[in-house]
Amino acid sequence: MLKVKVLHIVDIAGIASIISYFQNKYDVEKSNLFFHKKNDFSSTISNYYEGKSFKKFKKLLFSSLSQKNNYDIIHIHSAEYLVPIFKIFGKKVVLHYHGTDIRKPKNSLDKKKIFCRSLADMIIYNAENMLPKIITFRDIKKRYLPNPIDTDLFRFTNNKKKGCISYISTSLDKEKTIGAIQDVMETEIIDPSNQQIPYPMMTKLLSKYETYLDIRITPWEQTLDELSTTALQALACGCRVFHNQKFISDFPQKHDPKSVIEKLHSYYCEILK
Repeated sequence: MLKVKVLHIVDIAGIASIISYFQNKYDVEKSNLFFHKKNDFSSTISNYYEGKSFKKFKKLLFSSLSQKNNYDIIHIHSAEYLVPIFKIFGKKVVLHYHGTDIRKPKNSLDKKKIFCRSLADMIIYNAENMLPKIITFRDIKKRYLPNPIDTDLFRFTNNKKKGCISYISTSLDKEKTIGAIQDVMETEIIDPSNQQIPYPMMTKLLSKYETYLDIRITPWEQTLDELSTTALQALACGCRVFHNQKFISDFPQKHDPKSVIEKLHSYYCEILK
């Protein structure tokens, strides 16, 4: 198998960190991650997986450019404006969308962003219903990649479960999401803007509960249909998840990290032919 050298730039909700970690663990790719250090939950995940942090974005960009020749592929997460910079230097560029970065109408339709994303060699998206939002001015490879869940960290640890929990992402309409959750059942709600849970402690937290309630409403009043990352983590921990008016008990194997990494490797090979 061709081992591809990959540099991930920027981390969104820790997904880039998890991908990079498992690319190296399974010895499929030689992978590194550079991320912009902020005081947010995403940065705590990046730190957990030992990505390289930069307090200033311009330093992140400078270091990425200085290292560009060491990598076959530059895998950019969300930051469309970086695509043309690396294409100027003749690099193969993958642009990866994770949610609000393309679902938000003003992001999807922005002409400057359309121009930048259209220069990528491939665009990856993490929910199949995101595809119509990815507008480009030329035909380009667009591929679906499920979010990987770290099943080494998130695993069944406790069979004495009770109660229900939900986690409110900062990208959601908090008031409407909480209202919708409270209409379903009594639930303990974790709001990261008030209560930061360290990433390694999420397994212990989720493992206490029988049910995870997965409802998400965006500020532009869209209810998200796919399972959230936290809901998938809860399933891996042995919780049941209430989602789209039904209970789910089985962890979807398409989110198993080995499956995701193998799929991503095949995508890389497409643009390196």
